[in-house]
Amino acid sequence: MKGKTLDLFLYPESIAIFGSMFEGWFFGPGVIIKDLKEFGYKGSIYPVHPSAESIYGLKVYRDVGEIEGEVDLAIIVTSYRYATDILKSCGKKGIKAAVVVSDGFGEAGPEGRKRQEKLLGVARAFGMRIIGPNTLGILNNGKGFTTVPYEKGYEYGKNGPLSIVTQTGMYGPQAIAFDEYSFGVSKIIDLGNMCDVDEIDCLEYLEDDPDTRVISLYMEHTKRPQKFLDVARRISMKKPILCLKGGTSPEASAAMASHTGSMAGDDRLYEGLFKQSGIIRVEEYMDLLDLAKVFIYQPLPKGNRIGVITFSGAIGIHCVDAANAVGLELGKLSEVSTQKLLDVNPLLNGHPIDLGPVSAAAGTELFTFYKESFDVFTEDENIDCIYLNAYVSKLLQPESYRGLFKRMSENRAKPTVLWAYGASVPFI
Repeated sequence: MKGKTLDLFLYPESIAIFGSMFEGWFFGPGVIIKDLKEFGYKGSIYPVHPSAESIYGLKVYRDVGEIEGEVDLAIIVTSYRYATDILKSCGKKGIKAAVVVSDGFGEAGPEGRKRQEKLLGVARAFGMRIIGPNTLGILNNGKGFTTVPYEKGYEYGKNGPLSIVTQTGMYGPQAIAFDEYSFGVSKIIDLGNMCDVDEIDCLEYLEDDPDTRVISLYMEHTKRPQKFLDVARRISMKKPILCLKGGTSPEASAAMASHTGSMAGDDRLYEGLFKQSGIIRVEEYMDLLDLAKVFIYQPLPKGNRIGVITFSGAIGIHCVDAANAVGLELGKLSEVSTQKLLDVNPLLNGHPIDLGPVSAAAGTELFTFYKESFDVFTEDENIDCIYLNAYVSKLLQPESYRGLFKRMSENRAKPTVLWAYGASVPFI
């Protein structure tokens, strides 16, 4: 789905919204319309309801056929009982894209799956594409566009380089903690039951999206594993893809069927897909935020060779183990780098560079050792990325820590990750 089709969802110039037209409610078309107005959406908004007259100053149309001109996107926020007929009327109007918020479809057992097949059949008969059903739909910060029907109670965050594709509303535009995403979010696409538009369509679209540098993905299953592998492998070479996969246990897999109607496969197969495609699999929700920060604020590494500077030999060992587990290897320092380190201190004679043994006698000179080691890594062509940890103590000058960390944060030559630990971390 490269190009214009997904544009109808993310950049619609006109929308028709179906459902109960009430102002001041916590859920429904009224919430969408109010938010669009506050968001500064510039397109045309056409509320549709058989008996309502107006909402937030907009005329309500009795039928979509009464709307003059073209409509890019339909947003259906009704009972499942009406959704299919509404979709059919949209097809007759010539609308080519629909967000179906309505639930009661594939996640609702055998009868729900039949309803979903009928819904999809109508869409295909008219050449329409569907996001959903059972979805919150779309947020596009750059466009000032949202289809979220829930009253949020907070402002959307700023536009930024992260885009999110999700099969759950809990990582969707209604629930995401925008205040924690200080770097900004560009687009969020909640796929819901994913009866039509799927994660592959979204990944292909975001591949060429100039506003997206990092992609976060919550998925429960894929319907097209080979295509998923091919597409993700291509994209992950240019844009990092982080993935949280639900349904890894038998009990969770069973729960997925009533969540989005998903049927999970063997998790070992998904693990293989992720490793072959270059997707970075994360273990918990907050990892999607924390790792996104790394890729947004740091350059991508040119290779897989890591440099490790540690205050603790044990932590350095664990770091190497963790690096090896994800395909990184400890870089072999050049002879020039090795000699530079020995010139700084004769005890700096290995890799990982362990500053613990020299710290007792070093005092504030420890910060010089950190800086010199860091500079060696940034200059050595055998090092592609850098990990550093530091024990923070009030006994040393806090401005020295601040200066050290600032120096590292300003370096953009190689991606650098810092872990500062100790009881005095808040002190700096």
